[in-house]
Amino acid sequence: MKKRLFIGSSSEELELAHAAKLLLEQDFDVTIWNDTVWDSAVFRINQNFLSDLLKASLKFDFGILIGSKDDKVEYRGTSALQPRDNILFELGLFLGRLGPNKCAFLIEKDIKVLSDVQGITLARFDKSKPAEFNQAVIRIRDAFNSSSNNDINFFPSATLAAVYFENLVAPTCKFLIKNKGYKLNGIQYEKFKLKIIIPDKIVVDPNIAFEKIKSKLSTTKIDIDYSGRPRSIHHETIIKDNIIEFIDFPTIITGINFAISNLLPSEFNDLTSDYNLIVERELEKFILTLKQLLLRNNFDEDVEIIREGTFNKNGANV
Repeated sequence: MKKRLFIGSSSEELELAHAAKLLLEQDFDVTIWNDTVWDSAVFRINQNFLSDLLKASLKFDFGILIGSKDDKVEYRGTSALQPRDNILFELGLFLGRLGPNKCAFLIEKDIKVLSDVQGITLARFDKSKPAEFNQAVIRIRDAFNSSSNNDINFFPSATLAAVYFENLVAPTCKFLIKNKGYKLNGIQYEKFKLKIIIPDKIVVDPNIAFEKIKSKLSTTKIDIDYSGRPRSIHHETIIKDNIIEFIDFPTIITGINFAISNLLPSEFNDLTSDYNLIVERELEKFILTLKQLLLRNNFDEDVEIIREGTFNKNGANV
């Protein structure tokens, strides 16, 4: 799946935005702010501008803002040309949402840059030299490609994945490694696997979804006592090919719905396609963050992450 990239520009510079899109769309799913007025536009007619901006910042993985000499300003007694104020505002919003590695400022030469944005990716160009503009866009493309999956951000999903990892995944893996597996009904199973099933969509009560999944398996409920925890960790287990498998369904993901519904209440109430897209992206970020934490802690061989649809299709083999 291609990463989604947003290009913002003043209306005067849409030609540049489209030129950048042509160079980027092989690597990314690119949207220009007014690509089409009714269907794919981020900022649609009759919708609140700020609400749409907030929604856009959750829908995209990367952002590029094009800064051109649109407005004349007085600065300490001298005149200068700078980008439109809304471009600088959008740049700040996307920086806060996406982080400095996933946001770039494609800016004309000779424009004074605020000291606050000098730490992000800056690519300067001369509008009279198309080849120079293309090179600037390609530098941004390469920077985005090299940083696409290297960091954990603080979207709701990433934070929830970290909490889930620290409170269930890590203690379970440490217990099983320390005890060389698990003893069940008098049999010591040295081979083990923690299987985490991620739902295809977030429902109000995820426990119901988990019960449906459990109904497809004949499981045994076990408890793991782990030092430092006030309560035991509960797991459903099955034995397959002399391997004990621990099945878990992270109900903590309901926090994604809670966070987004508070940020975008109107979208939540209407369950729009935009809302569903944002939720799906958050589920993907939850999985990505969890995988990164597994790799960092050397648990990746002990844990398997499975989407619910895959389970329903191949339930007997999970």
